[in-house]
Amino acid sequence: MSFDLDFLDMMKDTVIIAPFTGIDTYNRPTFGAAVSYRARIAGKDIALRAPTSENNTPIFDIWVYSRGVLITIDDKLTLPNDPAWRDRTPVIFAVGAYTDEDSTHHAKIQCGWMYHRQGQ
Repeated sequence: MSFDLDFLDMMKDTVIIAPFTGIDTYNRPTFGAAVSYRARIAGKDIALRAPTSENNTPIFDIWVYSRGVLITIDDKLTLPNDPAWRDRTPVIFAVGAYTDEDSTHHAKIQCGWMYHRQGQ
């Protein structure tokens, strides 16, 4: 069974990912050419302490149709220009690649600095 292209109907968003290429002489990360990918973003705001908007932090999952490209936690992710995302370039916490007998077809990217504390 290979990847079913009907799966892409659920991926209405577009994200941009620039692959990590290394560290420059000033100890800053460098990235290759950015590529647009079809994606599905699902997230929520979680209160860190008292339930007020200034104490909320977003945590979210992004399913990306990666077409065999390996995405890593060091890559630079840019979210769509949408008011729902306060930080359009969040830190990637984890990446899982999903494969079938043909290749790796999509990845699940997990973002949000508190993600690991949510028990997911």
